[in-house]
Amino acid sequence: MHRRPVLLALVLSASFFTAPHGASAAPGCSGEPWMDHSKPAAQRVAALLPRMTIDEKVSMTASLSNDTYARETLPIPRLCIPALRLNNGPAGVGSGGPVQPQTTAMPAPLGMAASFDPEVARAYGYVLGRETRDTGRNLSEGPDVDIARVPLNGRTFEAFGEDPYLSGRIVTGEVRGVQSQGVISEPKHFVGNSQETDRNTIDEKIDERTLRQIYLKPYEMSLKAEPGAVMCAKNLVNGAHACEHKVLQQGVLKNEWGFDGFVVSDFSSCYDTVRCAEGGLDFELPAGKYYGAALKTAVEAGKVSQANLDDHVSRVLTSMFRLGIFDRAQITRPIDVKGDGAIARHVAEEATVLLKNRGGVLPLRKNRSVALIGASSRTAVATGGGSAGVAPTYKVSPLEAFQARGVKVTQSQGMPPVELGPQPAVPTYALKSEDGRPGLTARYFKNPNWTGDPAVTRVDPWIAMDPSGGPPDVPGFPADGWSIRWNGTLTAPADGDYVLHLTNYRSASLYLDGTKLLSSGGGFPSSTTSATVHLTKGESHQFRVDWSKPTGQAMISVAWTPPASLVDPQIAEAAEAARHTDTAVVFAADKDTEGRDRPGLALPGHQDQLIEAVAKANPHTVVVLNTGGPVLMPWLDKVAGVVQAWYPGQEHGNAAASVLLGEKDPAGRLPITFPKSLADTPASTPAQYPGVNGVATFSEGLGVGYRHYDAKGIAPLFPFGYGLSYTSFRLSRLNVHGDRVSVDVANTGSRRGSEVVQVYVGGADGRDAGAPPRRLAGIAKVSLAPGEHRRVTLSLDDRPFAHWDEASHAWVTPHGTYTVSAGTSSRDLPLTVSVRK
Repeated sequence: MHRRPVLLALVLSASFFTAPHGASAAPGCSGEPWMDHSKPAAQRVAALLPRMTIDEKVSMTASLSNDTYARETLPIPRLCIPALRLNNGPAGVGSGGPVQPQTTAMPAPLGMAASFDPEVARAYGYVLGRETRDTGRNLSEGPDVDIARVPLNGRTFEAFGEDPYLSGRIVTGEVRGVQSQGVISEPKHFVGNSQETDRNTIDEKIDERTLRQIYLKPYEMSLKAEPGAVMCAKNLVNGAHACEHKVLQQGVLKNEWGFDGFVVSDFSSCYDTVRCAEGGLDFELPAGKYYGAALKTAVEAGKVSQANLDDHVSRVLTSMFRLGIFDRAQITRPIDVKGDGAIARHVAEEATVLLKNRGGVLPLRKNRSVALIGASSRTAVATGGGSAGVAPTYKVSPLEAFQARGVKVTQSQGMPPVELGPQPAVPTYALKSEDGRPGLTARYFKNPNWTGDPAVTRVDPWIAMDPSGGPPDVPGFPADGWSIRWNGTLTAPADGDYVLHLTNYRSASLYLDGTKLLSSGGGFPSSTTSATVHLTKGESHQFRVDWSKPTGQAMISVAWTPPASLVDPQIAEAAEAARHTDTAVVFAADKDTEGRDRPGLALPGHQDQLIEAVAKANPHTVVVLNTGGPVLMPWLDKVAGVVQAWYPGQEHGNAAASVLLGEKDPAGRLPITFPKSLADTPASTPAQYPGVNGVATFSEGLGVGYRHYDAKGIAPLFPFGYGLSYTSFRLSRLNVHGDRVSVDVANTGSRRGSEVVQVYVGGADGRDAGAPPRRLAGIAKVSLAPGEHRRVTLSLDDRPFAHWDEASHAWVTPHGTYTVSAGTSSRDLPLTVSVRK
């Protein structure tokens, strides 16, 4: 296939495939038997463990987290044991260490999964692994493989969608990529972390069959890549905290599946030393509240056995030995900004899904005029919020990318950006800087208390910023220890009551006419305080906002909810810009985040109204969605084109331009169903989500994602696996031989393009009432030139015709006739054959 050479060239140009064994971290220890890297990890552990004191052992079971150390253990020099250093890693190397580095912001994992290609996932993992090492860390907290049961989940964008088989294939590829760089990969959150609402306390009632076939399956598949660690979840499963769950952690993960790595707690997710120790938890984050010294006390009191402690420590050491962490210096080195950026761009292109293309409005022609509309056309939408946040090495906006290609472009905001607040930011037209320009005078200080002369003074159009733990967009600014003060005037465009919203993480205050109206320290990932003020049209008020970031992650948005009668003039301006160009491209976005679920499936702010106004002004309107998951599209029939581009990472603009202008074929397919309404989704009752009396009941059983829509006969807006190309394909000659499936694929169009062959198996759940009609069991991505055809052969998953039997607690394959179907989405399966088992 033609993708492989492209990926290989990108990987080699980025200096990947670094051998895990390099210079020893402590050359003077080379004579010790556990420092001989030619020996298996188990032998090295057996030689080292008896030499460790109990204090040294318990120090390996919890991290330190303070001003000097963050998510890391201290080295033990006398035994040459290096520090274990953990950091966030779902979408790039994020926060973790005491100083937030600037690293490559990769596309959202959900977008990467839209590639339907494990090799793309592996290249993605190479970047994460390489840059984890580059920044002096050695464990990447990710990938997130939680199944998208509820599309409102604030972390949907962090994982790989609704199908366990696709998730399993993608996570396996990514783990292999990360660990090829000698870095521990840590799939998370084991298991059932399906919502952010009440995530610390929600008890998820999941039947055994559903657990096995839906939620545990991608973890089981990931073990083929031998991940060094697994992170357990914050939630409870069937009455027990996930990080204390002996049946799941010790029983299934370790004993049944043979996982020899270690289990890491999510932050503050262990609640009892003995229950965690006996339940299979090996390492506590963020600090040793119940492990470390507390675990030593429990061992000395006989509440936890010495063998139990030794098992925890052995697992940590095993992964460190296996990934070469003992065998190389733990140092930092420069990031390959150009090479890693090239891979980020390639992944974003492979992730882009073309949902609608009426009249061949796409690809755009470079000699035609284009109106780029929306805040995210001028400012790259790199990442989601929370633990997936990354401080990017650079960002490219669509406007910059189109201009660089010589396209005649006009740009209109349409509305300010939506960060994590409830509304778009207070718009530029309502603000004036100290010198009378639109926006606010912003002073950036290289200290956290607004003292001395500012390092930079400029005019910002609004207040909406999520630097994700790094510096603001100011050259030479530090990652930590800074503050910003915005000054100017606020003038209402109409009489009425306005609600001002201050959404922030780290301390911020809002002043109106010298009075402190709002103030908040801000909780992770942000918190919102609001106040209602009555404003008179045309009256100006002194407006000031102070924001300070001593350390860590931070974000801020100052938004308003104007009177309902206000007609936003920016919409009219955008429509006018669209009217005078050949094509209008509206970039619409949201900002999903860890710590909170979405309030609904609608685009935030007045983006729906903006799209409708632009489409009315120009019938050749294309909408590009930079969202973390499915959204409603009340304007779908009124626009000519729709492109789902997720959060594309720092190469947002180049990836968007290359696909929209036809330099690349839109190669992505939907890893999650887009519903027509929230009521159509599988978990649509309060008992299912967000739960009643602290319990979320998974009564939909196996009916997750497309399985639900198929079983209930509900038509989705766009089905799982769906995606268009700029060319056309034909599938024929389906054949099944054992667990191998072959099908002919032909490019019947006029240009090169990519197709994803999807194979679904029906009847594999015993034809009982609770089974879905079919499930995904095989995928293959193929790139073909015009007129080219190829016989594609792929393997079905490990248990293509089996289901989990709760009576025998085992996988069974009933005798009977099954169907194997091939096509290009869960709703487009033109080829079907019967298979007798």
